[in-house]
Amino acid sequence: MKNIDLDLIEKLADNMNEHSLTEINLEIGGQKLVLKKETKTKEVVATSIPQKTVVKPMEKVEKKEKVSSDGVTGNVITSPMVGTFYRSPAPGAEVFVQEGQTINAGDPVCIIEAMKMMNEVSSQFSGKVVRILVEDGVVVKKGDKLFIIE
Repeated sequence: MKNIDLDLIEKLADNMNEHSLTEINLEIGGQKLVLKKETKTKEVVATSIPQKTVVKPMEKVEKKEKVSSDGVTGNVITSPMVGTFYRSPAPGAEVFVQEGQTINAGDPVCIIEAMKMMNEVSSQFSGKVVRILVEDGVVVKKGDKLFIIE
């Protein structure tokens, strides 16, 4: 099943503006995306069904060992997109990972909410979580460092 990714949404929004469209409906493999332009504010509003998609491990991965300012070394998991960082799958739920916890490659480590879509981010590395670099609820950019795995 192909995921509707942020790049496709951005291209559709640009296409809407370029051709003065007010609405685009798209369905790919059971996922539905509706983009509507509000006539008052001229903004594009996106909704998605279902609201949870899985982000595959990023293509661009920092594989070298990195040293942070306080001497912590390890592999770095970076954000695959712009959005809001959440440590747990829902408010009040248990966090995906804690510092000191051992994880395997492919284990979910956080959620990045982008355009009302909840995108689960999985680790590319196996090892111990030595540092969580981002606070819960903070907006991150693509490439921001999220975790250090030893």
